[in-house]
Parts: sequence; C-alpha cells; structure tokens
Amino acid sequence: MDKIRFTCTRLANTGKKGIITPNADGYYDLVIGGLNMYNSAGMKYTAVKDVLDLFQNKSSSFRRKIERGALRGEVGHPKFLPGMSKDQFIDRIMTIDEKNVCCHFSEVYLDFDSFKNEDGSPIITIKGLVKPSGAQGAFLKEQLENPKENVCFSIRSFTDDYYEKGVLCRDIKNIITFDYVNEPGIHIAEKFKNPALEDLQLVTLSKSDFDKSLQRQVVGVGKESAMMNMTELFASFGWSEKKKGLPAHRNW
Repeated sequence: MDKIRFTCTRLANTGKKGIITPNADGYYDLVIGGLNMYNSAGMKYTAVKDVLDLFQNKSSSFRRKIERGALRGEVGHPKFLPGMSKDQFIDRIMTIDEKNVCCHFSEVYLDFDSFKNEDGSPIITIKGLVKPSGAQGAFLKEQLENPKENVCFSIRSFTDDYYEKGVLCRDIKNIITFDYVNEPGIHIAEKFKNPALEDLQLVTLSKSDFDKSLQRQVVGVGKESAMMNMTELFASFGWSEKKKGLPAHRNW
C-alpha cells in the first residue's frame, strides 16, 4: 500500500456541497446551538420557559445586546489559565476581548421545526445571522467560503446543572455570546448541518466567587457591560447579598 488517505466524510452521500451563501448584508444563516437536546458530554440542554425567555424576552441583557448591534463572538472560549482566580475567570467570561473578535450577530432566533432527536422529540435549534467581523474576522470568512471546511459555534453561558429522573439537565441562566470553536458540543451547531466540541472545560463556581467578581465591577476594575450582566445573573439564580449561595457552573 503506497498511500493512506484521510478525508472529510461529513457530506458524503448527502448531495450537499458544503457551500452556504450570505444574504445581501453579508450575514450567513447558521445553526449555532440547540435546546431540548444532549451535548457531547451527555448533558441535556433544557427548554424550560425561563431558558426560552432569554431568547424571546426583549428585556434580557442578551436581547438588548442584539438590538444594540453589540453581540460579537470570539475565536475560542475564554480559558481558565494557571494562576487565574475564579473571580478573575468570571470577569473574563463576561467580557468580549476586542482583539479576539471574529464575528458579529445581527440576529439570534429559535427554529422549532428543522431537527429532531433520535426518539422523534423536537430539537429547538438556535440559529443566528453571522458575519465575519473584527480583528479575527478574515480567517472566519475564508472558512465559511471553503466548501471542504466545517465551521462550528458554541454558546458561552452560565448554567444551573441538576439531575432529573437520572438525567443530568442543564438550564441556561445567562447568555454571554456564541464563540467560534473547532468542534461543537451540540452536534447540530456546525456549518455542515445548516439546513438551506463544545469546549468541555468545566469549572464549578460558588456565590462567593461571583461576589468577588461583582466587587471588582463595583470598584471599577471590570467593564460596565459585565456589571450589567452580573446584576441579571444574580437575579437569574435568585441570589441576593443576604442569601447563601448555591453552586453554579460556567459551561460552554
């Protein structure tokens, strides 16, 4: 045997060519996440009312960012680096690094009809109008235009994880953004699954970690946008300064 070849087989026998076309404004309609489905770690992203409200309620900070034209994604999720405290990590999660921005989202919406789970139950697809933008936008544009290259996204959020009838469930409590990643944790959140690994780093955070981060915002160390998200995040977990905190998670 003279040659061994490895090739992308994602589109084999599908009749698709891996080509997607942007709209007149240069935005691509992409799958960027999903609800009522399992991620690659076996956790179920729920679609309870509070989660759906994050996408549909105009008063949520996530919706406000979209309406202001200020929802941007980075190359990769923030990493919990050696020597970094948990409150510093929280600050980083809630901040968009302008030097690492690769895309802008003009719209994020829910699609209730395009995908189903293996048992036939509906998947609520999270879709977005995405345009390469920012300091790292050029490479994303090149990947989107390459019919042989997949492009994947993953949600950056804080979640409440719990067991229900033996299933590990994950309620999204606060959405920061969606980042470009090498492989999706939600298997439909990729260019090749568009109808027309999630980063599995898990860090458990307590209320005291968030308290320290909030104090950093108050004294002016953090960003105003992070302060606004933090206030909403506390409310979503039902926390106040007088309540004892329960564990929270930063998950992608």
